Amino acid sequence: MDDYQSKWLIFLWFMIIYLIPLLFYRPGYIKLVSFFIVEAVLTGSMFFYMMKQFQIIGAYDFLYLPLIMIAYVCQVRPYLWIGMVTSVFIFLTGTWLGNQFTENFLQIMINTSLFYMMGFCLGRVTVINNKNKELIESIQEKNKALEQYSKRIEELTIMEERNRVSQDLHDTVGHIFTSVITSLDALPFVMKVDQEEAENSIKEIVNLARNGLGDVRKTIHQISPSENRVPLSQSFYQVIGEFMKHTRINVDFEIEGTEREIGERIKFTFIRCLQEGLTNAINHGRATQILVTITFEEESLLLQIKDNGIGMDSLNLGFGLQGMKDRITALNGTVVIESERNKGTELRCSIPLAKEVVCND
Repeated sequence: MDDYQSKWLIFLWFMIIYLIPLLFYRPGYIKLVSFFIVEAVLTGSMFFYMMKQFQIIGAYDFLYLPLIMIAYVCQVRPYLWIGMVTSVFIFLTGTWLGNQFTENFLQIMINTSLFYMMGFCLGRVTVINNKNKELIESIQEKNKALEQYSKRIEELTIMEERNRVSQDLHDTVGHIFTSVITSLDALPFVMKVDQEEAENSIKEIVNLARNGLGDVRKTIHQISPSENRVPLSQSFYQVIGEFMKHTRINVDFEIEGTEREIGERIKFTFIRCLQEGLTNAINHGRATQILVTITFEEESLLLQIKDNGIGMDSLNLGFGLQGMKDRITALNGTVVIESERNKGTELRCSIPLAKEVVCND
């Protein structure tokens, strides 16, 4: 072109085509309909002018990037078909104005179609990525809600259990102290009447106090898991140490896998299972050696209590074992008890652990 003004006109037209659409498609402000209309009008008019004015194949190169953008934004109906029809119209009309229906027409159409398909594929990837992000955000919000709900349920469960154990403690202490005080009040009168009877009363009072102390300790152990925020292994060491101190029974404790933080409800349930398993090994199995193992697996937590007691031929779930099984079942866990006469008993409690999902943008 020799006309200086025509050169500036085309240059400004190019600037407008590439800048004006950005007013409707930029970070924080996206208007797909407006962007599509502006892009189609400006691109189409410029392409028609260049093909009419110059009638050269090079004018198609200018059309490729706008077609990519049109295909990129037209991802939902009805714009999915409108964008395609509009692009075909611009291409065919410009080709007709530039008299380019020649032997090169097929190659030009294929090249132009490839650019449109490229933009469409990029748009689909963006749409899918945005949907995945929305899905991940929705899942994260639901997980937070479920976590809050789970914590609330856990708090209510622990509170209910604490109230029950507190009532047991109140009743136990009240009964013990009432009996001891009553016996002590009567002791001076008994001593005046019968010295031997008084000595027997003192022995009975001592035995009553000892038994009461055991009941109080047992009740305190039941409260401790919900009060102390300590690792499961440390709680197990405390329970086992106290058990060995008072029973003189040797208990081996092993940890397999890498210990990690677990919910207080699961921790509380496993401590109860440990207490019940140790108690049964002594009271029913008459064991002299007990092996306790906790295994931290990827998706579950396993507790095994194996003793060398007398075992049993048939299994009858008493109040303690039934309560333990109910607690495990409430956490979607399982309880397996294997026992054979003169070969000991093995108790296995397993509870699934929730997976931690990390989403990276």
